[in-house]
Amino acid sequence: MRQVVHKLFFIWDYEKEEAWLNEMAAKGLALISVRFLAYEFENTLPGEYHVCVQITEHSSRHPETAHYIHFLEETGVQHVGTIVRNSYFRKKTADGPLDLFSDNASLIKHMNYILAMLYALMCPNLFNFFMSICNYMMNRRSLGTFFFLNALICLFPIGLLCVGIVKLSVRKKKLKQEQQIFE
Repeated sequence: MRQVVHKLFFIWDYEKEEAWLNEMAAKGLALISVRFLAYEFENTLPGEYHVCVQITEHSSRHPETAHYIHFLEETGVQHVGTIVRNSYFRKKTADGPLDLFSDNASLIKHMNYILAMLYALMCPNLFNFFMSICNYMMNRRSLGTFFFLNALICLFPIGLLCVGIVKLSVRKKKLKQEQQIFE
């Protein structure tokens, strides 16, 4: 029996998303398909699969990403699907562990890529916010309310992106400290 679950995860919460998908697999619901805000599961034996989520540097059609997915499939990993650059993989638990990040350095590199995306999204939002504030100051009588409301609306994505940047930066700092301890 198939079941679709709608759920929202932010890009910086990929570990929470992965943990949730593995909880579902432990309950006997194996991930078979992904779409924007929708996960499709089918009934299987509890704990039959382990799921991993990875944000790739290129789209799934890019030759490097296609080669990477093909390489993983040769090792017994199944590519469930991709949403933008979030790739979902699963592997039968009986076939051994599924760990896409073999060391802290590769995980830190992954986090740096996500942080770069968040900073890239932050720039136009900050620009729009500051331009709206400037326009508000210059046009208080005619269009001031419009620009003020626009500036307020810009604060929401800026705040969300700041939360993601802080969360990832703290996690990255801990990983770097762990890496230094082991070196």
